[in-house]
Amino acid sequence: MIRIITMTSVKKISSLVQYFIIGVIAWSFYGVIGLNDFNIFDENNLLENTQAFVLLLVFFLFLVPLFEPFRGDKLIAVFFAILTLAFLLREVDIEKFDLPKILILLGSGNGRNILLALGFLSTLGFALFKFRYYLDLARCFLRNRTGFATLVAGLFLIVGDMFEKIDVPYHVLYEESLELLGYAFLLSAAARLSRKEVKTSRFIG
Repeated sequence: MIRIITMTSVKKISSLVQYFIIGVIAWSFYGVIGLNDFNIFDENNLLENTQAFVLLLVFFLFLVPLFEPFRGDKLIAVFFAILTLAFLLREVDIEKFDLPKILILLGSGNGRNILLALGFLSTLGFALFKFRYYLDLARCFLRNRTGFATLVAGLFLIVGDMFEKIDVPYHVLYEESLELLGYAFLLSAAARLSRKEVKTSRFIG
């Protein structure tokens, strides 16, 4: 009963945050184009702070399956939690916060790169022990709505990154807004994965 209530809450919170994202993007376009307020897409301002907030929520949602026994898709959750952490550490200048030195060391520069590399390599290494199982699980993941949402998120992030290199009016606004939309789809995927296990034909029990 508690799980049902919790999962329903996750779905509602996810929907509310997605509406909030749409509102932030709409206001950003109005503010930049209509009011000439270019501070909106500056560092530590509306768009970047919203991105950081959404990514933090996504990160915790991807961790949810790890605390549920008997789930066979935990490695998918681990992979996307690490990927989300990479996005979050890219958006947030952690060295500017008053944090213990060890956290600053691990969250920025070479320490961050080593931390993320170890995370991805460990995940890949674990997957290789049950290669056929996880290959089949990955196929099932990409066929369902959760996997589709991550693919759409990736598409938005790629297009957003392209705008960083294109010299057009308001290119930073387009870049940051597309990235935020990508994170919105990633939120949708995280919320769904936290509620519903991805199963494979090779998994019994």
